[in-house]
Amino acid sequence: LRAVRERAGRSQLWVEAEADLGTGYLQRVEAGRVAQPGRGTVEKILDALGARYTERRDVLELFGYVVSTPLPTPAETEWARESCQHELHDVPFPAYVLDCLPRLIAWNRFVPCLLGRGHSGTVLERLAGRSMLAPWFDPASPFGALVAEPDVFLPLLIRAMRYEIERYRNEPWLAEMLAQMQAELPRFRQEWSRAEQEPPPISAARVLVPVKLNVPGVGLLQFRLVSEPLVRDTRFRLIYYVPADPATMRQCAAWASET
Repeated sequence: LRAVRERAGRSQLWVEAEADLGTGYLQRVEAGRVAQPGRGTVEKILDALGARYTERRDVLELFGYVVSTPLPTPAETEWARESCQHELHDVPFPAYVLDCLPRLIAWNRFVPCLLGRGHSGTVLERLAGRSMLAPWFDPASPFGALVAEPDVFLPLLIRAMRYEIERYRNEPWLAEMLAQMQAELPRFRQEWSRAEQEPPPISAARVLVPVKLNVPGVGLLQFRLVSEPLVRDTRFRLIYYVPADPATMRQCAAWASET
């Protein structure tokens, strides 16, 4: 709790006034002399500090309180979009930001290049705020049509998803999302059913096998996917498409010179 306050640049006295606490109360909490402050009190302190989801979860869990994971609010989504601009746009290859659903939040200038020059902009605009997982399992979608080896890539995508959602397994919104995808996407239903027969994954294993994509007008490119959660709110994460061979590196360099 002290670390959250210090990162926010606030004094104990200021927080006590904002949270309507008695003078010296926060000092006693931070020093451990108040072993179990009430949940409402802790939440008022966190509200005063403007704590993000991950900070709130960590503090409340340290005090022994069970914390649910709600979907991000529009304000939290806008914060994530603005906060990741440097990490998103300063890399020379495709990258985008997802939330925990996983909905598409933002992308850099290289992502449209994966879809070709025709309709890439409109595709991404239609996907904004919607699941980025579903299109990979729909062969009729622009993203599904890119997959060169679906029998390799789709099981890996399911494995990574199972690892990512483990922390949310009891949330109603997750059950609803999985039910909808199984009802609407036969390939997802098939791969999910197969994966459920296996033990829970110990890692996402994204970088173990390159993702091979048939990019319109370019040909076969290979990437390794890397996921980086945002520190202050792990419901959001950056997905990087790191070039996995010299041909893909050269193509990304060509895209950089064009855009």
